[in-house]
Amino acid sequence: MKPFSRKALIMLSAILLFFISIPLLFFMEKRFSFSLLSDYLEVHDITEDISFSSRNSSGIRLSPTEDESFFLACIPTEFSSAGIMELAFSHFETLEIDGVPFGNNEEIFDFAHERDREIVTMRILGPGNELLFDGYIQFMFADHLPTMYLTVSENAMDIVNATDRNAAVKPEAEANIKLINPDGSVDIVCKGELSRHGNTSFDDFGEKPYNLNLSARMSLFGMDPGKKWVLKSNGQYATVLLKNEAAYQAAREMGHISVTDSRFFNLYVNGRYTGLYQLSHNVQAPEMLKDEAYALYEYDTKYKLREHYFKYKGDHVAIHYPKGLSDEEAERLEAFFIEALEETERDGDYERYIDLPSFIQMYMLQDFFVQTDIDRDSLYFYLSEDGKIHAGPLWDFDCTCAHISTGPYHEELEVRSRYFNDFGELFFSGLEASPRFRKAAEEYYRESFSPIMHGLLDNNFHNSFSDTETSMFMSNFLNSVSYTGSGTDRNAGDLRKWLENRLSFLDRYYADENSYCLVRFHFSWGNMTIAGERGKALDYLPVDNGESDSDGIWGCVRGFKDVHGEAVETGLIVDSDMDLYAEYNGE
Repeated sequence: MKPFSRKALIMLSAILLFFISIPLLFFMEKRFSFSLLSDYLEVHDITEDISFSSRNSSGIRLSPTEDESFFLACIPTEFSSAGIMELAFSHFETLEIDGVPFGNNEEIFDFAHERDREIVTMRILGPGNELLFDGYIQFMFADHLPTMYLTVSENAMDIVNATDRNAAVKPEAEANIKLINPDGSVDIVCKGELSRHGNTSFDDFGEKPYNLNLSARMSLFGMDPGKKWVLKSNGQYATVLLKNEAAYQAAREMGHISVTDSRFFNLYVNGRYTGLYQLSHNVQAPEMLKDEAYALYEYDTKYKLREHYFKYKGDHVAIHYPKGLSDEEAERLEAFFIEALEETERDGDYERYIDLPSFIQMYMLQDFFVQTDIDRDSLYFYLSEDGKIHAGPLWDFDCTCAHISTGPYHEELEVRSRYFNDFGELFFSGLEASPRFRKAAEEYYRESFSPIMHGLLDNNFHNSFSDTETSMFMSNFLNSVSYTGSGTDRNAGDLRKWLENRLSFLDRYYADENSYCLVRFHFSWGNMTIAGERGKALDYLPVDNGESDSDGIWGCVRGFKDVHGEAVETGLIVDSDMDLYAEYNGE
């Protein structure tokens, strides 16, 4: 047998190499693709590599979710007004959405808008169509509302968000600010500083509220110029900002209470959507006071952080204004405030000390909206140039309209509430017991307050609620806002229904108070009194409607007993004032 020639050996080796290389190349190709996918996600942040722009707005980033393969594209109002949305990306070749490939700097508004709120596929492809990312995207378009863009340095918001509620000095983040109107026009470009705002709303929820301080007084979104502003968040539950706005609108119509102007808007920080917010003047800013004010007082749980404060029967009152107050001046302001409280409590000549119209209107607002948070924070008074203490400014109506933080009770508990029988410290506990104040309040309700609320429910509230609908959905979806158990915390429709029911009930009550008896429900955390029609059956008992975070603290209500310890049921005839005591699971 002849040995293979050199030429034949070369030919044979080439043939063997060809057949061996086919599976090897296939394996290497798969190996290379997976390597590229792993390398891309390790080095690159998808939320930074993809952005959207439209005329005066640019750099809108994707928002991550708990699912690493799923992203949200939260698009501001002005994009829809312009009908323009340009896609931009870096570090890869093609972005494929819902099976359609797009290159860098392509226009995609119509394509994306047709898929609003749909979950569609999103694939990132490299130069050789190698797969870098395989996941999902959901476009969500806001409507009607303006936009605020904040640009801050890296990690600045992390520092602010870590601020302790008892910090004497709150870290600030310097921010470049741009406000865009719904039509896409620029409202203002300026600079400011962000810092922590609030207590529970800041500590316990992902969408946080902030203070915004400007270097000079400026008008934002057409409001009165000011330096100190608040960006109030909607993170606590779905309708928290709508409740604030409803109370603010009522106060503006009433006329005697200082109340901030406000605007709903969508907030973007470094191009990434944060949520639906409400912009207003800071309650402690001079612009908030209706008249020339000499001093601003607050019923304040954080009194120890204030320079000047005093106690009255266990209540803590801080003096916020004027700044630079001497100890002697603070003592005079304290003495006048306490003298006014004592005159009110003995039903004396309290009109010498307090501005009666503002107190009647504040009383009516707190009562109508059932402000269960009034005894803790955000109850303000100011000493005006007329030498009298005025109620206001109005602030913070989060825990209202059937929102009881101690449990998800039957909403009729607050629809029929006689709020000031159980709540209201400082001046209001004394005024509630004053026959002449109650008579003036009843007359004001029938002649002024009821017509104001009917008018607002017919017009303004509907417009305000509908303007926020799409942004509220987008914000709640992004921030995973959960249901508290209270119906009015769920959506605008349920809130509106409660307002209508509350108004209908109070119209009947104030038409003839003597036809009602008071039923006081005693809970572990305190009392709530309702008005029941005399001689008629009590058609509900406020047992828990569902679980809440406070069930572990207070327990879950399973029924009620009367003063004799006998169990009572729905259908109990209300023929006199009565007390009913809650029974809890486990007792």
